[in-house]
Formats: sequence, C-alpha cells, structure tokens
Amino acid sequence: MPNLRNTLNLVLLVTAMFSIVLQGQSQISYAWQNSKEGWVPASESNLGCNLTEQPEAMAMRAYNQTPVMRSGTLSDDLSLPVGSYDRVAVTLKNPTSSGNPNARLFVYPSETNTAMCFYNIPVDTGMVDFSTYVLDLSATPDDGALEGSIARFGLRAPWGVANFDTIFWKSMVVYNALGCTNLEACNYEPLAEEDNGLCLVVGDSCDDGDDSTLNDMVTADCLCAGETDGLGGELANGGVQMYPNPANGIVHMDFPAVHQSLVVRDLTGRIWHTQRTVQGRHEWSVEGWPAGIYIAHVEGENGFRSLRFVVTH
Repeated sequence: MPNLRNTLNLVLLVTAMFSIVLQGQSQISYAWQNSKEGWVPASESNLGCNLTEQPEAMAMRAYNQTPVMRSGTLSDDLSLPVGSYDRVAVTLKNPTSSGNPNARLFVYPSETNTAMCFYNIPVDTGMVDFSTYVLDLSATPDDGALEGSIARFGLRAPWGVANFDTIFWKSMVVYNALGCTNLEACNYEPLAEEDNGLCLVVGDSCDDGDDSTLNDMVTADCLCAGETDGLGGELANGGVQMYPNPANGIVHMDFPAVHQSLVVRDLTGRIWHTQRTVQGRHEWSVEGWPAGIYIAHVEGENGFRSLRFVVTH
C-alpha cells in the first residue's frame, strides 16, 4: 500500500496548498504589546516623540504639544483603495489633563508625509484605564478628503500635551461595519455592527480560487479546500507568475508588464514585503517567515490581482 499512501499524502498536500483560511482576512490590526508593529515617530521636529515597547501598550513620550507616529516610513505602502474599510477602532489611555483632548487619525497617500485628511478623536483626560474610540471613515473628515489609495495611517496624541507627557496606545483595528455576526462561522467578525449575510460555516460550498480543483468546501479547520489529482508548483494570474509554491527560500514573480505595486500580507493583514513599480523578474526571501498562507496583492493597469502562496519550513 505504499503507493496509495503516497498518493493520499500528495492529495492532502495539494488540498492544503490551495486552501484559503476563511478567518482573519477582513481587518488590519496593530497590537502594541511588546511591539511597535512597524510604527515610527514622525520625523518633523514639531511632531516629535519617542516610542517605547511595553507589555501592555506602546508608550508615546511627547517632545512637544503635537506628537505624531505613523504606520511606517515613506517607503511603506498599504495600497488600500479608499472604501475597502469604513471603521477604525483605537484603544488608548490618556493620563494627561490636556486642555484640548482631541487625538487625531491621519490618512496618507503614498510617498508623502502630508496627510490627505484627518479625523479628530475626542478622548477623555486623566484616564486610569484604556478606552476604545471608533471612527467612521465613511463620514466627512474633519479636514481634507479621503480619496484614492491609502498608504499609511498616523496618530497624534491629544493636542496640548506637555513636554515629556506620555500617552499609551494599546491597539488599532481597521475593519468594516458590515461583517459576519454568527459566532459559529469561520469568518465571524467580533467588531461587525451589522450582518452581511456572507457567513461561512463548516460544510458550506466555497471557492478556493483554483480552477483545477473540484467540490470546494469549508473544512473543519475553516479552510476552503478542493479536490485535485496533481501538484503544480506555479501560480499564474493575468500573466503574472509566482513560483515555487509552496516556498521555503526564494520566491520568484514574473511580470510581463509594468505594475504599480506589490504588497505581500499574511492572513491577519500584516505586511511582509512591498515593492513599487515592478516589471520582469522580482525575487525576495521568505526565510524566517512563519509557515502559513500569504497573499500577494498586485496593482496593474487592469486593476488589482491577488495570488496566494504557502510558506513551509
């Protein structure tokens, strides 16, 4: 029976390879516990601060009255089309007694520190516990206009904090008000305010994104898995090719035409690799990446494409 066993193992591997995890894909989360999550202090002298990782939250120590931090440097780009998300939940603690307790969320286009718009966050003062404040991105910003593509976010402490005051930032989640509210569903969204009618539970039909598989179904592991009788090491989408798949060293992508951006995320929304303006052969290493499923988002003249691949070690 060794041949049958090998065949079964091959089918299981292919099933996993073309599976899509159905949970954790519909929000972007920054959890600032013992981590800065890629956020950096603003480089402008009038927005200066120091960020310190702490077990409960990230501490922002102000060097002036308007300290700002951003979700990356000028070279980072989330490439989020406006409208992809309509809510931002920020959890913070403001122990200061600022005279104008408005924190602020900035939204930046690519390659600039000038925000396209901002939303004020009316926060409490003298706080001893953390509180969560929810912003509606579909509402009119307090200044500017939300349009185009979102590259980065920024957060400012409440205006008027004194020099060396400290604000504590616990988390920020970018999500949609519409989502699955079924606790038993694989794609349950705890922050969703209204059910979108798209909940997926074990046994439901689904689409794993691969034309070579059949009878796609949500499995007990909350994977969308189909049946196939072969193993391919290459993925293609609109002429863009990615290989090998699964990968454990160098990933190659071939672009037949110029594409504006490449962003690789895991299923929690965390960015692992970015590249602006790609054409021809592009390579990067996945050594040190956690094993799992990743999605390469590519923007070209004909819109956005997504290619899924697996990292194994």
